Amino acid sequence: MYSKLVPLNIPSGWAIIHNAFGDEDPLIRDGGIVNFHFYNEDLLLIKPITLEGTSSTVDQQGYTFKLGWFPHGNPHGCYRLTLWKGEAEGAVFQYESRERQTIRRVIERCFQLMMNGVHADQIETEIQADAKSLEKNHRIFSGTRKRIFDNKKFVEKKNRLTYSQVGFYWPVYYEVSNIICLEPKSNKVRDDMITSDNKKL
Repeated sequence: MYSKLVPLNIPSGWAIIHNAFGDEDPLIRDGGIVNFHFYNEDLLLIKPITLEGTSSTVDQQGYTFKLGWFPHGNPHGCYRLTLWKGEAEGAVFQYESRERQTIRRVIERCFQLMMNGVHADQIETEIQADAKSLEKNHRIFSGTRKRIFDNKKFVEKKNRLTYSQVGFYWPVYYEVSNIICLEPKSNKVRDDMITSDNKKL
């Protein structure tokens, strides 16, 4: 239905019943979210399925993932991911975040834990233990910290991209990293001679 959906890695044995988990920032106007179809209380529903030959049926007694934005269309709201067991009244697990990529990582981590045999009752403990890495911001400019020196004296740290974040051919990666650090390099060629900074050891 929607062209801009958050990509999810769903293992076999599960089916996406409903998906409006949009990969789009909220458009706010007059105190509300205009693109509320991506920010409502019914965004994603994932259920287990049972394969029977060439057909499949939804396992109503299995675990169910539900995702929504609460309150509906509210710019101050957040995503709420809930894991239910069958038709039970209470949720087995619940996780909230305003970052959709964090929610994506939590969903995929839940599936990974289930495939490794972790019981659903223990998932919350495992997710809390992984909270820091799951909440990590993976934007391209949030790379590693590079130590900056002036006359061999430590000055400050600045962000530097990691190779895995950009996937560039290494000379391009090196140049981009130094441009982002806004640090002039001293290893320049002078009078067709290689300076001491460029000499091979």
